[in-house]
Amino acid sequence: MSRTTGTRTCLLCAREIEWIEVDGAGAWTDLSNQTGCPDGGTPHAPGPFCGWCEDNGLIEIFHPSTDGLIGHRPCENPECVARGEERAARVAERHTGEMVTSDEEFVPQVCAQCGFGGYIAAPGLPRHGQQLYVCAARGCGHTAGHDAFTLEDGERLTVHNDGRLYVVRPYSGPPF
Repeated sequence: MSRTTGTRTCLLCAREIEWIEVDGAGAWTDLSNQTGCPDGGTPHAPGPFCGWCEDNGLIEIFHPSTDGLIGHRPCENPECVARGEERAARVAERHTGEMVTSDEEFVPQVCAQCGFGGYIAAPGLPRHGQQLYVCAARGCGHTAGHDAFTLEDGERLTVHNDGRLYVVRPYSGPPF
């Protein structure tokens, strides 16, 4: 799968460059298909998209008399906000995506309260002999026991390697 991003300006050679990615590997390339600056040994260094926050989404606030960092505020540059929303949508898609093995399908159990977070096993002792699960989304913290999840025949709950709670069911889709 090939993917490109918007163009940027190389901080070293001032050429227009773009990130070209193929199957997870990529490089900053200029229009002449060079992956490095004209000197041949230096890779292109992209400048930030947003000059306000330098692409981290936060603007630093400094004390007026000491120039000491006293806090941060969200970047309000419309283009930066739009890129942040796109990143959040990609993360949400990956966060709620299904996993399939040869014979089982793992569907993330999404929080019933916030509708976004995934449940993880709550640390500590089980409640009434069953494991307690808590939503991992920041600020939510909704908890649920095993009995809160409706399971059909052949389904089971499991906590996968990523620590999230999944409903596992037999996979009946097309072969790989």
